[in-house]
Amino acid sequence: MGFTDPFFTGLIFLTGLFICAISGMLALLTFLLSPNDSKANFVVMVSLISFGFGAATMRITFGAVQTWFSEAASILL
Repeated sequence: MGFTDPFFTGLIFLTGLFICAISGMLALLTFLLSPNDSKANFVVMVSLISFGFGAATMRITFGAVQTWFSEAASILL
């Protein structure tokens, strides 16, 4: 899968990073604050699913973002 627009690809990568950070924090806080609630189990399940979606988004776009950063670094240095 090729991504040619570096701005769009970078935004997708950052969106995946944001999804992972927020959903991971939500799962962690739910584990710490209310571990034995039936609603808490649902929140943890949904937040772990969204963490997986964010990680998959980052995995798909990582190669293109890494290539863009290495090209930008070689131009600047």
